[in-house]
Amino acid sequence: MGFPWYSTPWNAHLSTTNTNLDILVVVFYFLLVLGIGLWAILSSSRGTVEDFFLAGRNLAWWQIGAFLFASNIGTGHFMGLAGKGASSGIAVGAFEWNAPFILCILGWVFSPIYIKAGVVTTPRYLRKRFGGCRIQFLLAILYLFLYIVSKIAVEICTGAMFMKLVLGLDVYLATVVLLTVTGIYAITGGFAAVVYTDILHASVMVLGSVLLTACTFLKVGGYHQLQNQYMVAEPSLIREGNWTAQSKCYIPRPDSFHIFRDPITGDLPWPGIIFGISTISLYYWCTDQIKWHVSCLQSVKSTVVLELAAVPLPTLCWWWSCCPLVFEA
Repeated sequence: MGFPWYSTPWNAHLSTTNTNLDILVVVFYFLLVLGIGLWAILSSSRGTVEDFFLAGRNLAWWQIGAFLFASNIGTGHFMGLAGKGASSGIAVGAFEWNAPFILCILGWVFSPIYIKAGVVTTPRYLRKRFGGCRIQFLLAILYLFLYIVSKIAVEICTGAMFMKLVLGLDVYLATVVLLTVTGIYAITGGFAAVVYTDILHASVMVLGSVLLTACTFLKVGGYHQLQNQYMVAEPSLIREGNWTAQSKCYIPRPDSFHIFRDPITGDLPWPGIIFGISTISLYYWCTDQIKWHVSCLQSVKSTVVLELAAVPLPTLCWWWSCCPLVFEA
């Protein structure tokens, strides 16, 4: 039993590019994450509910900002967003380009209200606003379901895919390893342990993205060469076994380097880019993420945190959209 895209020949072809040093780096990173998590467990206070879930509200603004960034970016972006960029072009970056504007709305409009109300979750805010426990319980269950289906499942799947290709682990074993490592420091260390490990994640992701972007653009010869080569590129593998990729998945679109695309024929039409993504982002950033920035004590500091997290998003989403085009080209 297994996923069809994890067939043996494809995995064998991809795994030949990995050396012992690559595997050693991955293992070292897992151990480093566990070490930081254990250090946070031993050094932080978890005696009260506030200490466990909000780290005692004593975290610095830059720590919350780094966590907010790292909690949004993960394997789903590095593999899923990159794959979409390779197949359809740079318009997929609009999902992240939209975030800084919504984060500013959260920081200047929603955040002061949440902090003044003394709440750390949207269900609790609605309970205080309208009274009764049913609306709080219903919204909490709905948020939990949406988070598991739309985010956690995707991150686990792409993370397991990465470990399968790099370490050759079975996909189910890789899933267990990911959940175990995360659970050890998250459940025992609380919010403080998650923040400290996410600071490491954010640093590695930003530094790695910068280096990868520089290397790929030097290799392809710049942005204009990328445009020229991408439009005539064809993948070397379009079928395996009884699976064959559809032509629309690998033939470059004429509008690959356009952000705003035709509302009728575009795969990401411009009305959806402007209005649809903004509506979804209001839910995601202004209701899903409030506990993290409420960990800051003042609304002004919280606003600075959100704007800090907003700064790298447009640049990184442009990198993730363009870098896969280099490999496609």
